[in-house]
Amino acid sequence: MIGAQCPALGLLPELEQAARSLHDTLTAPWAGACEKDHPERTTLRCGADVTQAEVERAVREAGRHAAAEGAVLVVALLGHGTPGGTSLYFAAGDSEPENPTKMVDVGSLLSQLLDTPGLDGVIALVDTCYAGNAAPDLKSLAGGIREGDTRLALLMGAGAKEEAYELRFSRTLVKVCGEGIEGAGETLSPAAVADAVRTDGGAEGQAILRTEFDGAQLAQERLWLARNARHSTPTGPLLGPVGAEELARALERLGGDPDSSGVSHPAKVTGLRDLDSLKPALSALPSSAERAWALGVLDALRDAVRTTALLTAWPGADLTTPLLRRTLAEVSPASTATLPESRGTGLLRDAVEHLLLRSPRAGQRRTVPLADFVAALARDTGVDPGTPELRRWAADLDAEIDLNDAFVRQADRTRDTRLRLVVSLHSAVGDDWPESLAAWLLDGDAVRHHEEFPCDPDRTGVEGRLGTVLRWASRHARVLGAPLYRVEIAAPAPLLVQWRPEETDFGMRLGADHDVVLRWSDRIQPPDHLWWINDRARKALEAMRACPDGTRADWLGESDTRQFQETYGRLMSGPRTRAVALTHRPSRLKDMMERLLAASPIVLWPDDEASVPDDVRAYLDTHWHLLPAEFCRAYRDKWSTCGDPAGATSAAASDRRRLAGLRTVWDGPEWLEFCTWFEQEQFTHEAAQEESATTDGEYPT
Repeated sequence: MIGAQCPALGLLPELEQAARSLHDTLTAPWAGACEKDHPERTTLRCGADVTQAEVERAVREAGRHAAAEGAVLVVALLGHGTPGGTSLYFAAGDSEPENPTKMVDVGSLLSQLLDTPGLDGVIALVDTCYAGNAAPDLKSLAGGIREGDTRLALLMGAGAKEEAYELRFSRTLVKVCGEGIEGAGETLSPAAVADAVRTDGGAEGQAILRTEFDGAQLAQERLWLARNARHSTPTGPLLGPVGAEELARALERLGGDPDSSGVSHPAKVTGLRDLDSLKPALSALPSSAERAWALGVLDALRDAVRTTALLTAWPGADLTTPLLRRTLAEVSPASTATLPESRGTGLLRDAVEHLLLRSPRAGQRRTVPLADFVAALARDTGVDPGTPELRRWAADLDAEIDLNDAFVRQADRTRDTRLRLVVSLHSAVGDDWPESLAAWLLDGDAVRHHEEFPCDPDRTGVEGRLGTVLRWASRHARVLGAPLYRVEIAAPAPLLVQWRPEETDFGMRLGADHDVVLRWSDRIQPPDHLWWINDRARKALEAMRACPDGTRADWLGESDTRQFQETYGRLMSGPRTRAVALTHRPSRLKDMMERLLAASPIVLWPDDEASVPDDVRAYLDTHWHLLPAEFCRAYRDKWSTCGDPAGATSAAASDRRRLAGLRTVWDGPEWLEFCTWFEQEQFTHEAAQEESATTDGEYPT
């Protein structure tokens, strides 16, 4: 975007303002969607200090950058233009009248761009006097480097012999792209924009010219200048149920009088223009509180449309319905219960509206939950926090700090969960206690340290040794410079039923400062009759992740456990899409546990004889994304208020204590990855032993 003043030809009033307005439109994610201000180059140059050399260099650099990305280049030139035969010369800050060598030959510059290998196309906008002379020699493209395999859309704001006034073409173009064009489709073609500019009349008295060339053989989509603000997606209207409800409440404050634009019902809102048309009427509300609230709803809806545009053209891996639902549950657990049953783009729209209009807490900026949502999607789809589309979106919503804070919170959580201590009792047989503990300190997926710790083969011996293991791991953690919070205890099924390792006391409870998660140790070295359990667990976890249903567990009642053989056959009939949970604690749970764990990587059961109430099941579903760590927090809440039920420190802690009566074995993806690593290590070790034995036999020493 070049808005160059030429003092020798006279300064143009408001040139810089017009250039910035057009630049903002072309770089807005919901409009032009162009890259804005790359770290190595600026995308807007204005004023009298922009020289001829700088104009040519900036345009060529932008062309090379776009070619490297296989992208379309959009070039806009605003300012003075001088004809020279059939050519147009663009005046820069150091240009001299009547001296074409001190001006930019627009046609020649466009020809060079069109012949740049890798460039997907060029869209050029020229708002100068005599702009009709800007067209390059299109016939010569066939003999160029690309042999005509290129494309151009050139819009010119005045005829070849006409003067242009007051930057009317640029101003009208901004208006058209901002308001959208009814029936023009999802994106606005250069032809549609040119027709709309003519029809609008904002550039009356000037001929609006358009030249196009298309010789590209492998172009993936047509050239387009902006997204259409009036386009309604096939999944539904511009507003979802939440947005429509909030807007209806705002319009009720007007007392039923139609607003100046004729939009009196949310269903008639089809674009940003319709939202903007409501602002004058809502700004006139007599109550300052109602006025502030109603205008806040409009701002939130505009932000929702902008965010939906960003996510629809997401720069990372493809967004899916299950991913959107999981991420929404992570940042706003209550949303899962109230969000409409939509999918795809409709779900995306509904989630964004919910986060902006229903999730923010009192005194919190509306964009905070939304920033957490976008940051979480970026994390899960490989989008770098510095990605230009992301930064532009944050700037447009005035949410730069909110997004930065969201990424900082993510980094803190990642640091806190970086190290894991695995303590395994897999050498135990049945419900006997082992004679040694195996310990590994993991840094992400990498095993940093491993040690074997002998112990007395009873519960007292094992728990007494756990303190030694934790001390060993903590020393290594300090060297690695990261905190150690996660402790994973792997044990045979019978021990998992009767043991609460988080209550191990070595001067303090193990679970007081650490999240203790139970794992099934048979997954480390599956017995021959269960060699398939880890493959089944991986399929089950993937099915659970993909399942959009808000119910996370299949609850087995007393009739199911009384006829357990039949129930087990049903559980094994296909991949699990939900965890397995027991509504009660069977007397023979120790005998059942191995088969329950073989059927599902996640098993839950009550810690005492009481059955699991409905509110606990509902809490489990709503807060599933926080598990299994939420169990650890629930146990700590219970300990801290033991003997004083009224001593809960917060409503959240009080709600969370519902989980304190449940036990769980949680064999998540990270545990299965560790078991795979262990299996490979064992295989390599055994192969080396076999090779050594063979070598010793052939070459005796």
